[in-house]
Amino acid sequence: MKKASLLVILSALLCQFGIAADSVSALELVVPTAAQGSTDQIAHLLAAGLSRRGFGEVKVVNMPGRSGTVAAAYVAQSAPNGQTLLIATPSSHGIASAFEGKLSYDPVTSFSPIIRFAAAPYILVVNIAGPTNLGQFVQQARNANGQWRYASTGIGGPHHLVAELYFKSSDLNLIHQPASGGANAIGQVQNGSVEVMLPAAILALPKIQAQQLRALAVTGDKRIASLPNVPTFGELGVALQFESWYGLIGPSGLPAEKVQQLSTAVIAILNEPAVEERLAELAINKKAERGDEFNQVIARELALWKNLVATLGLNSEKNNLEK
Repeated sequence: MKKASLLVILSALLCQFGIAADSVSALELVVPTAAQGSTDQIAHLLAAGLSRRGFGEVKVVNMPGRSGTVAAAYVAQSAPNGQTLLIATPSSHGIASAFEGKLSYDPVTSFSPIIRFAAAPYILVVNIAGPTNLGQFVQQARNANGQWRYASTGIGGPHHLVAELYFKSSDLNLIHQPASGGANAIGQVQNGSVEVMLPAAILALPKIQAQQLRALAVTGDKRIASLPNVPTFGELGVALQFESWYGLIGPSGLPAEKVQQLSTAVIAILNEPAVEERLAELAINKKAERGDEFNQVIARELALWKNLVATLGLNSEKNNLEK
């Protein structure tokens, strides 16, 4: 059979599944954080699913730096052909503008929102030899007289801000020790070079389940199914409802049919039994907020983090905003 005939048949088959023929070419999935962190893990899960569903080779490209703005700016300036997409997070589409004010992109108008597809709570974790409950943690942190340290993925990242909010509301004085990427940050807690961290569940759970870290409390309004003995902050009288989230967006001007193809594919991937099982293991909740609904989420995030940065009185030092 001639090559041209094969291409025609392949195109027809793909169209039956709602996938355009140009989707078979390589797709770049840009991650605004370092490799092995929570966002990177989500990106690889999504990339594998997109490849299975006819989108060809999907490359995960890590572009950490400046609270997600390096990656976001790169995607915002890309051609709107569906070949370059961003895993958006609270950092790139909320926190960064609260710190920097003026960005090289607009978190709303510079992008085509596809879908916010997942969210996860944060978990307060300590070294396995550390305190065994939140009350002990608070008492020991106070007794340390400002010498205890906490890890994060960088100044202006969600791990930094959520931790600062909790510590200030609990009248605790800890030293911030940022690291390059989630894996390095949580490794500092594991090896005892810092005392505590408030990472997203996806990053912390494997370490907790391997008994390499101890979980003391989780954000959100319910306990994590795989950690039934770990209370929520709310149960312990602490109001801390923040969650990490993950969305897929492209540059402004992405064709509507491409947006529809991608969002439909993401939902189908998340509903695959093996993927559902993996998400449950990582305490990740599925979402399906598309298009304008996703834009409304981003608008709320922009206001939320701006207010939090102002409340915490954190200095917006552009040159120090690294993640």
